[in-house]
Amino acid sequence: MSRSSKSPFLSVTPLGGVGEIGSNCTVFENDDHLVIVDYGILFPYEDFFDINYLIASLDSIKDTTKKVSIFITHGHEDHIGAIAHINKVFPNAEIHAPKFAEKLIRKKLQMAGQTAKVSIYNESTVLDFGNFEVHPVAVTHSIPDTFGLIVKGKNGNFSILFISDFKFDLNPLYERPFNTEKIQELFAQSRKNICMIDSTNILNEGKTLSERDLVEDLAELVRAPNRLFVTLFSSNIHRLRTLMTLAQDHGKRIVPIGRSVRHYLESANECGLFGEEFAVLRDEKEIQDPGSKKNIYILTGCQGDHFGALRRVACGEHKFLEPGAEDVFVFSSKPIPGNESKIYRIYNQLTEKGASIITYKDKRVHASGHPGQEDLKQLYNAIKPDVIIPIHGESYFLRKHLDFIERNTSSQGLWLQNFHRLALSSEGEISSQAFEPEQPTIIHGKALVIEREAISKRRRMACNGVCFISLDRKTRKVELTTSGLPQFLEKDIEKITNLIKGQLNKKLMEKDVEAISEEVRIFARNLFNNFLGYKPVTVVHVL
Repeated sequence: MSRSSKSPFLSVTPLGGVGEIGSNCTVFENDDHLVIVDYGILFPYEDFFDINYLIASLDSIKDTTKKVSIFITHGHEDHIGAIAHINKVFPNAEIHAPKFAEKLIRKKLQMAGQTAKVSIYNESTVLDFGNFEVHPVAVTHSIPDTFGLIVKGKNGNFSILFISDFKFDLNPLYERPFNTEKIQELFAQSRKNICMIDSTNILNEGKTLSERDLVEDLAELVRAPNRLFVTLFSSNIHRLRTLMTLAQDHGKRIVPIGRSVRHYLESANECGLFGEEFAVLRDEKEIQDPGSKKNIYILTGCQGDHFGALRRVACGEHKFLEPGAEDVFVFSSKPIPGNESKIYRIYNQLTEKGASIITYKDKRVHASGHPGQEDLKQLYNAIKPDVIIPIHGESYFLRKHLDFIERNTSSQGLWLQNFHRLALSSEGEISSQAFEPEQPTIIHGKALVIEREAISKRRRMACNGVCFISLDRKTRKVELTTSGLPQFLEKDIEKITNLIKGQLNKKLMEKDVEAISEEVRIFARNLFNNFLGYKPVTVVHVL
């Protein structure tokens, strides 16, 4: 990403998370400092063939000579999941994180065998970056210790409110209320105020429920005389705390099933986020009576994940839990678009075994962590920004957010995408410039980068199968093996091998190895096409 000769007072460039939900990464930059806000992961679409995740490319900034700092807004995986990767690129950067995210980050770095300087910030922290300051602002969300940030020019010409994830909850059950007062106070000190705001729930015309609104229906389910299974996002500490409190009130115990939910519970307890209700937890190894109606099982895998506890229980693969006719399964989450088929398969499996299913459509068992249209109206009316830039959402959501801004506010709406640079002059004037977008980095296996070309080859092998041919130039011996091709072809393998041998004439054998390999590869693919109607991936090795 090239730079203009005249540097702006401040530039803002999203590298990920705008036009998509995941791989969040936004760069705030002046002449001396480069502040990277979040570095998360994006789970791949199904046609990426079993890769782990994608992360925003850092190629455009990795060679910077400026001082690099990393600011983490909260502990969700799409904001911290790639922290070990960015720590490799910028090993000297200081990471600023809220308390709960700091705990999760340290565990991730420890697992990766890395160390880093991680500082905990709170709402009274002010971070100085030369001509601008960063002021954290407490917001409500579905994970504890979530912050937005206000980037304030020291010359008083502008402030930027950046909140990628939040819900506008002014009466939360466990958190501090959304701090509109701090935003109003800092905005009052600037001549131009800009918002970069979450678009995830822009299609929801109403107001997002508070966690407080769920207590009554969850209490009804907990006190019922059934064995209860609840699946939810493991990071939803607020929901877990509610369930633990209700279990304590009704003489029941919580049994977490799945590594990630235990990880988040332990981290939250280490941060002091639980009280005496934590005593209701039981390790699954301690359960002698898995059929007891005193047990409330918390299952990972609410999105139908193959290795999640929910799927294993539903299909009878769990070592001691089997769904029964009197069991109740509560889906305390909504399906992420693209996961519906996996979740409905689990619905069917549980239904066939007689279990009852409760979703957000049946009772108030889930509250989103993102603002609906009514929430955004309240926020914009309270802080009255001059410019609003939709972020954190699919491109379709961003466009709908712009339409909403035009209909419901007097603010100017501004379109921004990944690798669009927003430039602010010292006078607060705004301009934007689109750079050539960089493809996200693909991570596979043990946190290793894999090239897109390799994924393309994997796709072709998965769809068309593969044929391996080994031939000896001296003896003209040919060995052929296949994988992923129809079984009926086995009877023709000898015939195909002989036809390939027939091509190995003296003229061909006098060519170089690369030419021989390519001619045999093309001939073999066309030959297979005669038998199959398609061409498998063909690999030729010449001895």
